[in-house]
Amino acid sequence: MLRPYLIVKDVEPLDGGLSNRCMKVTDENGNSYVWRPNGPSTRAFGLNRADEFEVLTLASEAGFSTSPTSLVQGGLLNPWVEGNTMETPEFDVILDLLVKVHQLPKMSFHFDPFEKGAYYYSQLSPSSRDRSIADIHTYFQSHAFVTGLPLTTCHYDLGYYNVIRKPDGQISLIDWEYAALGDPAMDIVMTSLANEFDLETLVESYCQTKGIEEKSLWLEHCRRWQPVADYLGLLWYALGYELYGDELYEERKRFFQSKLQEHIRNNP
Repeated sequence: MLRPYLIVKDVEPLDGGLSNRCMKVTDENGNSYVWRPNGPSTRAFGLNRADEFEVLTLASEAGFSTSPTSLVQGGLLNPWVEGNTMETPEFDVILDLLVKVHQLPKMSFHFDPFEKGAYYYSQLSPSSRDRSIADIHTYFQSHAFVTGLPLTTCHYDLGYYNVIRKPDGQISLIDWEYAALGDPAMDIVMTSLANEFDLETLVESYCQTKGIEEKSLWLEHCRRWQPVADYLGLLWYALGYELYGDELYEERKRFFQSKLQEHIRNNP
């Protein structure tokens, strides 16, 4: 599939990707790449490698990611980034990246959390759409909203596990497949969840870094997005369980299901 772009000499499956199954490939000259193929998971999660190519180009020009190598019919080929993946969340590093992402030029692809939820739900098999999940889905679709904040380019998976410290000490942010033009408050929420940061602390630091005076308003917007992030998480893990059958997905699905049922009881 990668011919004539390169002659593959070695292929190594990569661990850690929950929504895709990527590979490290090495060519005849010893150069290494990450092959991010299209497949059942990209279709199920509504991912588009062309959007990923676009934002990688923007982020590489800003100096905190690598420029993509090739966008081909079967997927996306990126350079392999040498270095060490961050093992635990580093607040200042993550905050700096979050601010930099939101300062990028605007992507062409727009992310609406409620439209994404409807798409995820449409991809579930009838057997997965039990009464509880159907009720949760209906609740959030009938409570759709926008905050009115100016839209920015967002990463939407800015976890420490996607941050690489290169041998020269520079930081590279990877795995941009969920990136899109969207509400920055939602990205703050997703970042707090991915790194287990206290949301109020992250909002306070974000606003201080960006010179935003309306900190309480931003915190209000972020708190409003929190259950929506859980709603997307529920559907995402339900889809993941269908695709891979991994009990991790089922456990996380049940966690979000229980959490959202309580939210709906308290906010009818």
